[in-house]
Amino acid sequence: MPQKHSTIRDGKRLVWYTEKLWMQSRDLSTFEIDISSIKELDKDCWFGEKKPTLREIARHCEKINNASLKYPIILNADGSLMDGGHRLCKAILEGRKTIKAVQFTSMPEPDEIQELDS
Repeated sequence: MPQKHSTIRDGKRLVWYTEKLWMQSRDLSTFEIDISSIKELDKDCWFGEKKPTLREIARHCEKINNASLKYPIILNADGSLMDGGHRLCKAILEGRKTIKAVQFTSMPEPDEIQELDS
């Protein structure tokens, strides 16, 4: 199953496949960003309304441990995190103050648009 990033806008879920985001962002300029400026640090980016189990937390810990900080996180045009949550967590655990990032200047087209039930 492909990894995805999604956000809700105007009553619809917009979905991007992260592998495609990597390709679309590969020529963007890399810069260092202050980790404390990333607003997703205090948001639930993984679990949603479902309370996480120990197994799910362990799965994410494994991904954090295996994350490579040689790859930048990906930010959307307004600075929100699109990809790199595990890398971001690893940087925090290592005591880093900054992390490599790239940022889209305009939003790429989503790969899927899902209607939400009202």
